[in-house]
Amino acid sequence: MWLEAVYNPTSLFSLRKSDATSPAAKTLLSPSPYAVKMALINAAITFFSKEFAINNFNLIRDMEIRFCMPEYLCVNNCFIKIQKEPKDKKSDNAFQPTVAFREYVYFDGPIKILFNINNDEELNLIKSLLVRINYFGKRGCFFQIVDFNLYRDNAILEGYSFLFSENVLDINKEMILIKMDDFDFDVTFDEINTYSDEKVKRRSSIYCFCYKQLKANKNFTLYKKSV
Repeated sequence: MWLEAVYNPTSLFSLRKSDATSPAAKTLLSPSPYAVKMALINAAITFFSKEFAINNFNLIRDMEIRFCMPEYLCVNNCFIKIQKEPKDKKSDNAFQPTVAFREYVYFDGPIKILFNINNDEELNLIKSLLVRINYFGKRGCFFQIVDFNLYRDNAILEGYSFLFSENVLDINKEMILIKMDDFDFDVTFDEINTYSDEKVKRRSSIYCFCYKQLKANKNFTLYKKSV
């Protein structure tokens, strides 16, 4: 069955692509599966305990996640000032100011996130974590949970993202292909732990979002759903 979580954005969204550089970072158009799972684990540790997060780590790691974005998306191009480490390690200044390129996404409505759930026990656990999440992606990209919907039929709902490799790919639809990160199939808790010396293991997949570009200039790009 599928659990649908509906979130209202309360600020602009930005999540740098994993292969982007710090001075020039384009954003994803939605939270990635990796970002959502990390948010779930963070909620589990913050509001319950580290042991609780470890005990439920495999459940979170193995969940299938899909995204349904609103009808319109507007990506704003910005130049901001950031602090970076100096090239001269002997410098007295810990950081030096520089200019960087960033993108911020305006969502024209709520976003919906779909989770593949096996039973009612998992359903209650995931819901208890989702209500405690207030941002996805870059810190400060705030969202507010507003509703849950449960679909016991395993059919994928209309308007949701899907993997490029799936047979449902319709070449007649206008779409955007986005590479997003997810947990590796055999990643462990220590490998995603920020305070561990283990190296994180990710896997990347190509996701299809049915959008078409309406307008674009040096300041913004406007997208509209093509379905």
